[in-house]
Amino acid sequence: MSGVAPAPRQARGRWFGAEQGVGVVAIILLLAAALRFGLANYSLSFDEYASLFFAHQPFARLWSSWMVRETNPALFYSILRGWILLIGQMGPVMLRVPAIIASLLTIVVTYRGLSRVYGKQAATVAALLLAVSAQQIFYAQQVRGYSFFALAITFSFFSLVSIVTANDTGNRSRITAWLGYVGGAVAAVYFHSTGFLWLPIATVGLMIADRRFIPVLGRDWLRLAAADAAIVVGSAWAIYIAYHQMLAPNPNIAWLHYAGIRGSTKLFWYSTLLVRDPSHYQRTVAAVILGGALYGTIRTFDRSATRLAAACGVMALVVFFGFSLKQPVLVERTLVWIAVFPVTLVCAGLSTIRKPTLFLAASGLVTALVTINLVVTYPDFETEDWVGGLTRALRSPNSAIVVSGEGGAVIAAEACSWITSGRTCPIAIVTLPGPPLNAWATGYGPRTVATRSGQLALPATTQLYFTQRYTEQPLDVLHKAGLLNEIPGEPEFFIGPFGPPAVAELQRGTCVRGGQLQLSCLRTPTR
Repeated sequence: MSGVAPAPRQARGRWFGAEQGVGVVAIILLLAAALRFGLANYSLSFDEYASLFFAHQPFARLWSSWMVRETNPALFYSILRGWILLIGQMGPVMLRVPAIIASLLTIVVTYRGLSRVYGKQAATVAALLLAVSAQQIFYAQQVRGYSFFALAITFSFFSLVSIVTANDTGNRSRITAWLGYVGGAVAAVYFHSTGFLWLPIATVGLMIADRRFIPVLGRDWLRLAAADAAIVVGSAWAIYIAYHQMLAPNPNIAWLHYAGIRGSTKLFWYSTLLVRDPSHYQRTVAAVILGGALYGTIRTFDRSATRLAAACGVMALVVFFGFSLKQPVLVERTLVWIAVFPVTLVCAGLSTIRKPTLFLAASGLVTALVTINLVVTYPDFETEDWVGGLTRALRSPNSAIVVSGEGGAVIAAEACSWITSGRTCPIAIVTLPGPPLNAWATGYGPRTVATRSGQLALPATTQLYFTQRYTEQPLDVLHKAGLLNEIPGEPEFFIGPFGPPAVAELQRGTCVRGGQLQLSCLRTPTR
């Protein structure tokens, strides 16, 4: 009998054969779907209603130079538009169906890619971690393109894994694997504006993992060069739009700031390790995932797939840090896809554990920690209760909602229309000039009602409500102007109602110019 230990990809024991493996993965997918759908019935956020605004635009507009106004590409909005046209009016859970399906497909792609290299047992645990991860579930439920973005890069990455593992055996990689790398990378660019960063990350990562792709020195570098050229050509339209967005300061991303080395490292810490909150417990879970990834890297570094995952993870850190020195892009949602690398390395580490009881103990511990993290984190999934606030306002015979900026006005109108099943919103929307953000909404916000003399035109019986979110807090602006000081700036997102005295004070101290409420202006008739 040979003394060589079985390769990590081989099944160990009878408790996980081929048929059992399919059943276990099916159960994991059912669990993942149950968590994603069962926990998805909460109000959409500002950004998700912005997705609806774009999904209501015609396809011809989404795929034209009109999209220069928006930093995110058109592909997800087009998918969402098609879903809305197919299903019609729907609640928050149904709106989240496309993103949830993309998240489930990511689990399938990850399992399939890892099982070929590290075995079905370890790949199943990796799939289970993705299924119960608070970070993965949260972004699966976002009516945004993040789940599709992660799916595209995951598919592209595991196509590269197929390429390097083919080289392990001395074989030439199949054309289908190269097409998968190119197709996934191009799709990533059209799903998110930072998708083009995957190109340098993947290219350098592949060169580090396999010397055969180093220019001139390696035998396969021309294949890589051709694939990268195809990605650039396929992404040309999105690159063209991004180029024109960068010709002038872009207000849509003006809120992004470089957080420094410490802040950026902290952001990577809780954005790429299956958690989504830097609190004490989440830091512990992230440390366990990172420790498992380091263990897997050390134990299986002789495997090209491990070197590729480790190199891509390091390159992602370097590229995002470097790019953010020029244009900050470091936020949690732009980093969530990077989780595929530590998950791969954790899987690699698990594949080296030969004793079934020890394997089950290690897998069970990591899975339990990630699951508890979901329980702790879920109460914070809903960030803005538009449904609760607007439903309350709709009960009043005369209601007005005061928002900050034209983007806030567009979102308030979009949310109100969606809640009322597509009808024209009966709530008056009063817009205060806000920070120079949300330039995508310019020209589309509802105009504040005004008299011929330019005063705010609201009935005396109006009930006022205010949205207070992040830097867009109209009450703070009014307080600085000496107005409505009797109304405290509460931490809640949606506050009110406030009756006739507040309305009268607002009418006396302001005027309407250009469709927005102004705090200091000449009392001259509007044109």
